[in-house]
Amino acid sequence: MKSKDIRKVVLRMTDDGMSSLQIGKQLRKVVSERTARRWQHSYRSTSTIDLETPAGRPRIIRTKNLIRKVKNRFIYKSQQSGRKLANSLGISKGTISHIIHDDLHLHAYHVTIEPNLNYEHEQRRVSFAYWVRKSLRKKDREKILFTDEKYFELDNIFNRQNERVYAPCRQDADEHKGTRPTAKFPKRIMVWLAASKNDLSLPIIFEPSETLTQENYIEIVLPHAQAEGQRLLCGDFIYQQDNATPLKHKDSIAWIKKNFPRFIDEKKMTPQ
Repeated sequence: MKSKDIRKVVLRMTDDGMSSLQIGKQLRKVVSERTARRWQHSYRSTSTIDLETPAGRPRIIRTKNLIRKVKNRFIYKSQQSGRKLANSLGISKGTISHIIHDDLHLHAYHVTIEPNLNYEHEQRRVSFAYWVRKSLRKKDREKILFTDEKYFELDNIFNRQNERVYAPCRQDADEHKGTRPTAKFPKRIMVWLAASKNDLSLPIIFEPSETLTQENYIEIVLPHAQAEGQRLLCGDFIYQQDNATPLKHKDSIAWIKKNFPRFIDEKKMTPQ
């Protein structure tokens, strides 16, 4: 809806004999030529511009009752398809889309994957955050070298929602790359990486199906972490690791105490 000042300007221009095309050029990006023509028609017919009621036919489908019903459906079950909701209510997909986006101002978001933490893990994370704020100065927090390791499957990434094959029938689709075989036990590789305020470290990529043990952690990972810490933080860094079993082994802790200037001990390790 346009402001009263803009309407007064359009009325004055109309009284001066300007056409809707001229008004649209004079007030471009403010009032369109189509809007000016509609206002002029209303002004010449009723001597006023009435914008209290919206132009066009009244709503017969997207009513307040239907909007309230859709809102209650989402309150009861937020994870549901707009297409199925439209079918259950007997309305079109366009109508349900307008209700969701324009009336309820809702947006579809992907479900976020996060670690499965229990109450004890959450409390340990909160405790670690309090310890960092209380025990480490700001310049010391910038010296932390965060490390973590993760498994990656060797199979290509596959998204069922985006991978489509157009064919007249299922049989033709299967013959034209419509199937994707997967292994029951796919091969995985482990990647180790460290992060600091300056940059990321060079990763360590293990052999396929190789796991992280106490031996290769001491022989491969820790010397590499020591070299990367010296490169990224000039040797003065605080080593941080998670609470995986090979990392908490007494031999691993002994190597860390002997070779690293500072590290976060086992009591303050956070669950990743």
